Amino acid sequence: ILDEGFSKRFAPWGFPRVQWPDGYDLWQIYKKNPDYFTRNLNTEYRNAVARSKYVSEVISAAYLRVDTSLLNGRLKLVGGVRGEQTNIDAFGFRSDPTLNYRRDARGEVIPQRDANGNILYTGTAPNLTPVPSLILPLTIPNPVGGAPLSNALAISQLTYLDRGTQVKKEYLRFFPSLNASYNLRENLIVRGAIYQSVGRPGVNQYAGGLTLPDTELPASPETNRISVNNAGIKAWSANTAKLRFEYYFEKVGQFSVGGYRREIKNMFGNLVFQATPEFLANYGLDPATYEPYFVATNYNVPGLVRMEGIEVDYKQVLTFLPHWARGVQVFGNLSAQRATGDSTATFANYTPRVYNWGVSLTRPQFNVRMNWNYRGTRRAGRIAESPRSIEPGTYFWVPKALYIDLKGEYRLGQRVSVFLNIRNLGNAKEDVLRRGPNTPDYATLFSRYDYAQLWTVGFKGTF
Repeated sequence: ILDEGFSKRFAPWGFPRVQWPDGYDLWQIYKKNPDYFTRNLNTEYRNAVARSKYVSEVISAAYLRVDTSLLNGRLKLVGGVRGEQTNIDAFGFRSDPTLNYRRDARGEVIPQRDANGNILYTGTAPNLTPVPSLILPLTIPNPVGGAPLSNALAISQLTYLDRGTQVKKEYLRFFPSLNASYNLRENLIVRGAIYQSVGRPGVNQYAGGLTLPDTELPASPETNRISVNNAGIKAWSANTAKLRFEYYFEKVGQFSVGGYRREIKNMFGNLVFQATPEFLANYGLDPATYEPYFVATNYNVPGLVRMEGIEVDYKQVLTFLPHWARGVQVFGNLSAQRATGDSTATFANYTPRVYNWGVSLTRPQFNVRMNWNYRGTRRAGRIAESPRSIEPGTYFWVPKALYIDLKGEYRLGQRVSVFLNIRNLGNAKEDVLRRGPNTPDYATLFSRYDYAQLWTVGFKGTF
């Protein structure tokens, strides 16, 4: 099953070639000789149920817009409001270990008894719990002798139900906005905007499944608890204000500078809390049974996250160059932003600094363009702390990187041209670091992505 073509590639960091298997050949061997392979039917069943999800999300929207001009057309206003009705119907797995217990006619769990008929108990006084009788034991006798066989698949089919949890949710939201532009001078415009936006939870929020506790055992906030994504969580919303000045060079370019402030509320966080009747109602769970148990889920973090940033753009054709150098254009832009607030720890993967610049040359027969893109260091997801090895405040980090792209096109005739595109000309790599307050530098590298250069050569024709 050796993949001879792929195995010719050299490994990174100076290592030699590595042998890789061919997935297609492996599949052919499996079809011809399935007895060569060992299957775990219980694992296959549970994986299939965990991935068997269904979500219908219908968003019905209407928008009312009003335009007007004032002050002899120098002031232009565009305002409106958008209404969105969201309806969600979702199904995910349901894991309930109590479905493997024997029950009497009233639905009560039947406890195990010893040879004398006495009920067997577990735990410590005074909170003794009867040991329930299982419908299916964890193991069954081996008909040919030897070690007993696992009965895991049959138990999973009883307790791990395909699309056994249904979630229905609906909400109505309104998003107002106002945009304005004013001509201070013929070539100087100021623009402003105020608007509201929304960040919806992913579909896995509703179809992620439900894991119930063993109600015959005491509640535990760490182990025997309800685990589920919070179907009642609100979509986060943001109020944004922008201001921008644009100055136009006569026929040859522009310069603009602007800033914005965005206040975000109802960001997502994680917590463990005592179950409430209101929360249990989202999943049709009986409070009399499940209210004593804890819930591990997510919630809307109180407080605001404020993002502030500035943007600067510049583009100009260099008309002052001598005739042989005409057609040169330079451009550049930068954005810098920061996030502050009580929920900053949950706001990951935004890039505080992004710079782009480049130069292009355009002639009747050819054009060439080179772009530089710089992305500053950004903090990714938080890493759960561990008492032995991971201290609080440990995150994934993506260090700064500079990417260079080159594009060119040459006309062979009136209708045919040849082009060349090179992405990542500088062979930039993307590292991922794991770093805490006291992590030494030599231990921070977690992974490295080597994208190499991507060359694309081709012909373009108009017919």
